Amino acid sequence: MSCKGFGICAAWIFLLLLAACQQPGTEEVKLKYKQGFLVDTVVSPSEITMGISVRPAFPLRLDDRLVVFGSYDMVHIYSYPQLQYLHSQQLSRYVSQEVVNGELFLEYQGKVDVYRLDKADSLYQSRSFRVATVPYTTGRVQSLGEDEYIFPDNYDMNGLCEFHRVFPGTGHWSSGGQYPETPERFKRLRDFKLAYAHILAVRPDKTAFVVAYCNLRRIHIYNKKGQLLHALQLDYSPGNNHLVEPKFESRLSHCSGVIATDHYIYTVNPEQSMERAVPHGDILVLDWEGNLKARYRLDMYIDGIVVDEERKMIVGCGDKGKGRGRQFFKLKLINE
Repeated sequence: MSCKGFGICAAWIFLLLLAACQQPGTEEVKLKYKQGFLVDTVVSPSEITMGISVRPAFPLRLDDRLVVFGSYDMVHIYSYPQLQYLHSQQLSRYVSQEVVNGELFLEYQGKVDVYRLDKADSLYQSRSFRVATVPYTTGRVQSLGEDEYIFPDNYDMNGLCEFHRVFPGTGHWSSGGQYPETPERFKRLRDFKLAYAHILAVRPDKTAFVVAYCNLRRIHIYNKKGQLLHALQLDYSPGNNHLVEPKFESRLSHCSGVIATDHYIYTVNPEQSMERAVPHGDILVLDWEGNLKARYRLDMYIDGIVVDEERKMIVGCGDKGKGRGRQFFKLKLINE
């Protein structure tokens, strides 16, 4: 086959993949550029000792307990909201973790092990299921309904769709959503997907989900069927590029975590180079209509947060860069 013929063939394959990701109504949604929050405040939360040295630290809430993830597949259990250290235990290997309907999902190579807490505050495996078979990870697996799960696309997956939905019981699979650009500027598809890595979070009432890009201030909000409702570009300095730089050293890390509640979407934004040279992190709050509500600017690295709207607070793990390592912090919510 000639080079020209190969190029035409490749173009057709790409168009077919793109068409496969189309969802009804997606073409009608225009990208909106957003800036300016109703609440924009600088805060310096007090640090609360974690009791033990944990690195890294990504907290998840299981009812009245907090599970914090460390190295070597270790998890550390704390009381909540008191944040008193209870004990640590080692679990089976995992890459991504999520709490779904009061259960802890630990995923590795597309297999999900489901854990629950017993009366002694120990995690035990209650069941497992598989959503895919991949070399490393699918990313955070979340529930959209009975026997229906969703996870973001990544470099381990084929195609150019933004997310994947699967019914493990029947094996039915569907994909949807479109990336902000096509991969022509990148040498390999893997490079493109790493540049456009993204995080997905499902609304607790399962009527919608959100996709936020890690290296771009782009947020897509979908309904349960996978129809795009809102496409947002947060358009403010610094680093307000509308495309991701192919060179790794030229990129900024914009989003490292997304938490969804029935009322709001919370994102954790380092807003700096990949090296994280300055103790700084933002927590952004949006509603499900794509309106910007609040921006909390913290003087610390933020590894992860738990949102407690009932108590009107955020509990997180962070580091102010003073040699003390990871610590807990609490932040009062004033979203509007």
